[in-house]
Amino acid sequence: MRKIILLLLAMICLDSFAQTTMCDVLKAMPDSMIPYLSANNLLDMIDFSDTNMDAVVTNSLGGRSQMNKLTDDFVSIHLNESSDLTMRLLHVDTPVDSAQQIICMVCTYGTDIRESTISFYSLKWKSLPVSDYIELPEDMTVATLSDQDAQLTFCSENGLDARAN
Repeated sequence: MRKIILLLLAMICLDSFAQTTMCDVLKAMPDSMIPYLSANNLLDMIDFSDTNMDAVVTNSLGGRSQMNKLTDDFVSIHLNESSDLTMRLLHVDTPVDSAQQIICMVCTYGTDIRESTISFYSLKWKSLPVSDYIELPEDMTVATLSDQDAQLTFCSENGLDARAN
């Protein structure tokens, strides 16, 4: 009996140290983040991606949304013809909502002229001050979140790039 209890306690402890994945983040994302992409749409995209199918769904506006890439810590979604969403899980030294990870979200809007917004959230989807994590350039127009590492690239209207880690 003691062995069973010790085994259960060990499993509980190990589970508490498990890192959250991007699939977990997408499943917990509030509907208000992307109102026309339902929780079922996101689940379908994850399932399609897991089975190496095109992760394309019809959103509630009748348009097509496509998940382009999904890894344990990154996702890229083409929401519609004029907007894209990328998110990355970032490790932080100081826990936020008792977790060592936060979400960095980059939304890019527009067709000819594009502009990005950058947001940070706890794993409980609590909005965090951007200035706590990064200093934004004044003339930033487009931000690109790397799918390889925790790097954010800013492209200004004058064509100069700046990088933040």
